[in-house]
Amino acid sequence: MVSSFLRTVLLGAATLSAAGALPFSGRVAPAPPRPETDAVGPPNIVLLLADDQGWNALSAPMDPDVANSRSDFYRTPSIDALMRDGMRFRRGYAPAPVCSPTRHSILWGISPAKLRVTSNSSAARQHCDPELSLPSLIKKADARYVTAHFGKWHISIPPDECGYDESDGATGNRTGNPSDQPEDPKRAYEVTARAVDFIERQVAAERPFFVQVSHYADHAKVAASPGMRAKYDSIPRGKRHSDVEFAAMNEDLDAGVGRVLETLDRLRIADRTYVIYLADNGFFDGRGAKVRAWPLSYSKGYVYEGGIRVPFIVRGPDIDAGVVSSVPVIGYDLLPTVLDWINPEFEVPAVVEGGSLAPVLAHGGQGTVDRPNDFFVFHFPIGMWPSQTALIRGDLKLVKTWAYDRSALFDLENDISEQRDLSRRRADDSVELNALLTQYLESVDATVPPESELAFDRTGPLMKVGAAHRELDPDEDPEDADDADADPQETFKRKRKASRDDT
Repeated sequence: MVSSFLRTVLLGAATLSAAGALPFSGRVAPAPPRPETDAVGPPNIVLLLADDQGWNALSAPMDPDVANSRSDFYRTPSIDALMRDGMRFRRGYAPAPVCSPTRHSILWGISPAKLRVTSNSSAARQHCDPELSLPSLIKKADARYVTAHFGKWHISIPPDECGYDESDGATGNRTGNPSDQPEDPKRAYEVTARAVDFIERQVAAERPFFVQVSHYADHAKVAASPGMRAKYDSIPRGKRHSDVEFAAMNEDLDAGVGRVLETLDRLRIADRTYVIYLADNGFFDGRGAKVRAWPLSYSKGYVYEGGIRVPFIVRGPDIDAGVVSSVPVIGYDLLPTVLDWINPEFEVPAVVEGGSLAPVLAHGGQGTVDRPNDFFVFHFPIGMWPSQTALIRGDLKLVKTWAYDRSALFDLENDISEQRDLSRRRADDSVELNALLTQYLESVDATVPPESELAFDRTGPLMKVGAAHRELDPDEDPEDADDADADPQETFKRKRKASRDDT
């Protein structure tokens, strides 16, 4: 039974979503002027994390130069407004292609490979020191801050041990699928209500805050509020996106985002609050994920772009509105960024691999991010999907398939869909990046896939040499290519089926 308080939240969020609905074109409508902000104080930070939301799951484009970088069916007026008022990164990455490693990485500012948390098992973890987690470091940078986490946790150490003053506890995917809340089946409005209450209390007490809202949507199982489902029943389906239940769930999440943004305006703190929005990985596989993710290849569980490139948006003080940045950014950049906002003089732990985005955000999306490494590594050595590792440096991306000790090379600027393997044409680059990848994995003592895993991988059609990446005829439309052998949706469906709910 939904409480009267929650029912009020649901109705308010539905009204907000309907009022902010966008035209089907996906253009972002002008915003009403914000209330004048009260006296400036320490910045507040709101981190909004979506679950399994693909790069093109929004109704405004993540890259205006890529036609299919927005949905042709889903509507997300609140997140689109966040884009309009802030900066979107067209090359924004989750640290991993699955949930838990990404969440660990954000919390410690370290890649999953170095943390040795590359799947939902954390038995081999390292560098996961609660004293060096983001909320703990926030308090060391400025003891005035109050911290909270609401929603999905899915991290191996409880939130209170990691420095959070308030939280929902050590929640997981099952928490996000309540059987007794048909009006809020993914807890989007419930989690939002707790975050809003927290924000209101900190503003009343004149305390700066950091709050992370980790939504359970868009993770399976797919479920939406009845009102939002009814809305999409009457909207014409898109060519790439047509799943009514998923679309409605996606906008339930968006309505939660909208209520947080409305709260910041109502409390007159929007102009001194940074808001960060990103997802933990791409669309979950199944329900036509390969088609949904296009022009990105594959989906959750794969180190191809469809598994790791995600919505990534930042709004806040001194950030130019409506900017599209081409600077590559990643989830483990958030820890040094937040600390830089709070206390620029604070020394970030040497173990951290991310770099502060603050200079890029303050300079119109231009510049570079200062990190220990000039590359990203996405290491997925074991799991329900094939064992692969990717390295991105500049526009070049190397994808290593462990089962065959084979690597493919892609130019992301000219081949966002990763359809043309350049490893033979650019053999020197391939050799150099392979050596860099090997050196990095050895230097951080990363886990490697066991032979039993590789033997299983070799039985899958995706692992046939050349199946997942081939040279296309220049005139061939990749969407029309005959790639049945490379279909990721069926290949590994049976693999570790029992653990699917935990990803």
